[in-house]
Amino acid sequence: MIYVDAALDKHCRAGCGLAVFVRGRAVYTESFGFSHEGGSAQLEAHVCAGALDLAAARWPYHRVIVRTDCAPVVRSRMPSSDSFRIAVHEVRERCRRGWRVVRYVSRKANPAHELAREGLKSLSKQQLLVAA
Repeated sequence: MIYVDAALDKHCRAGCGLAVFVRGRAVYTESFGFSHEGGSAQLEAHVCAGALDLAAARWPYHRVIVRTDCAPVVRSRMPSSDSFRIAVHEVRERCRRGWRVVRYVSRKANPAHELAREGLKSLSKQQLLVAA
């Protein structure tokens, strides 16, 4: 199971969190920050697509569930904007290629939520150091 989350601030800074669990135990976690010009749901869809790519590369013959707390990525039938529609299409295409699915999980139950916030904080701190 791969938990993902993304955080976006008003300055187009994004944080990403990823937590990989095998048989209920965390085996890998990561957080990082980067710039993002789109919306938060689009960002979350891109993070899900990246997690699906990771699953395809690392565990091609295993069923992998990617969990996100962004309901529109999982439940949206007709995404509102073109950029979000393209991002959701990328997620759905990756699911069709293997034993991978994307499911909703509440924010409280998503261990990647705090990791995404840490990634956003680390980017903000880096930019402050560069400015100084």
